[in-house]
Amino acid sequence: MTIVAELLTKLDEAMRTVKGHLAEMDAEQLNALLRLLAPRPSIGSAEMVLTMLAFREIEARNRAKS
Repeated sequence: MTIVAELLTKLDEAMRTVKGHLAEMDAEQLNALLRLLAPRPSIGSAEMVLTMLAFREIEARNRAKS
């Protein structure tokens, strides 16, 4: 159980780091990143997670503008 907790903690830290990097990118960089990623990433892959996080960042910015 300890190993699972450690892995989940590391995963959480990594996700927070990625979200932080995405938040620092400007709109052009985010769109460039999305163009580089596969249009249909494998379900559950790191590429899929990154794609979803990038789209969420764009959506959050669009909501903030409204």
